Amino acid sequence: MTCAQDEPAPAPPSRRRRRLLAALAALGLGSAALWLARPRLDPAAQAALSRLIYAKLQEPDGTPRRIANDWRERVRVVNFWATWCPPCRAELPLLAAASRAWPEEKVQFLGLALDDKEAVRRYLERTPLPYPILLAPPSLLELTVPLGNRRRVLPFTLVLDAQDEQIAAQVGPVTRAQLDGWLRSALAARVSPS
Repeated sequence: MTCAQDEPAPAPPSRRRRRLLAALAALGLGSAALWLARPRLDPAAQAALSRLIYAKLQEPDGTPRRIANDWRERVRVVNFWATWCPPCRAELPLLAAASRAWPEEKVQFLGLALDDKEAVRRYLERTPLPYPILLAPPSLLELTVPLGNRRRVLPFTLVLDAQDEQIAAQVGPVTRAQLDGWLRSALAARVSPS
């Protein structure tokens, strides 16, 4: 049997290895800080978000969908819009381009059209979008009030993480920089240790 003083001292880690360990520790701390700093929803907002993601919605062709069930384990960008809303229509090309840039297995864009089924169908025939569009009753806009849309206006965008928690909300059109920042944060938090 040997005692600790008889054991040879371990070799000091190389400088490169120390830098790698420091970088990994910083990444872990940064991800943990983002997770801790994320906005906490009050009970009313949490209930509204739950009702929203479990609401029975339909695609224009009648296919039933639920946000929580059909696109689980992904970060979701949920955009409320209407064909009669000029800022909504102006924002759609930016959302379409962003949806093509982010991998669908990690980020899912969804459009919730608060509009007439035929108007949405005609619009999508002229201007197809690369992500699912769901028909939402106008009453669904009420659920956005506790989530940050106090004026009940369109467009309104929510970013939800893979655990169905709200990451961000934007009243009015989003910018690509905002969207990319929110998605990077949500994906970084997704891979961080719990």
